[in-house]
Amino acid sequence: MERAKELFLKYSGNRFYMDLDGEGSEYDSYHVSKETEAMWAEEHISRFLESKMQGKEALRAYSAVTELLKSDRRNAKWDRCLYYPLRAGHLDDVTILFMLPAGFRLAEKAAKKHRFSKKEADAYLQELDFYIRLVRIRAENGTITRAEDYDMQEFSDPVYTAEYLDKLEQKWTGLFR
Repeated sequence: MERAKELFLKYSGNRFYMDLDGEGSEYDSYHVSKETEAMWAEEHISRFLESKMQGKEALRAYSAVTELLKSDRRNAKWDRCLYYPLRAGHLDDVTILFMLPAGFRLAEKAAKKHRFSKKEADAYLQELDFYIRLVRIRAENGTITRAEDYDMQEFSDPVYTAEYLDKLEQKWTGLFR
């Protein structure tokens, strides 16, 4: 079962990618129940939410967590994961900016499954808007924070940052309006 769990977490529960890499049959051979998969996902998500990962490690982990949540819509921690980039005080601005699209896709999926009311969506978008305004100011002042493991310097340019934020805002503007 350890190998099954390893495969499940490696592919964030996504059978398509398991099959694509030729590991779907091996995973099937373990006959893992949906309850066990839900338990593994819950454990993994809980560990992530309690961790203080930074930079690219945090970004990879967040991406995996949002993928797990998309396949397990019953998970009660989805809203904590949605807000994670905006509320985790230990993250740098660049990591958060890279996390936002995955969080937005999670919100979009939740809305389509009626797990996210208009009121909840408005609250999320309001918090998101507040963060975006702060990042715009930091970009103009040249004070955007970044983890040590990011080599790229694009977010040091206020124009690039403004364009990146504009593109993100266009994606979520019509989400619940």
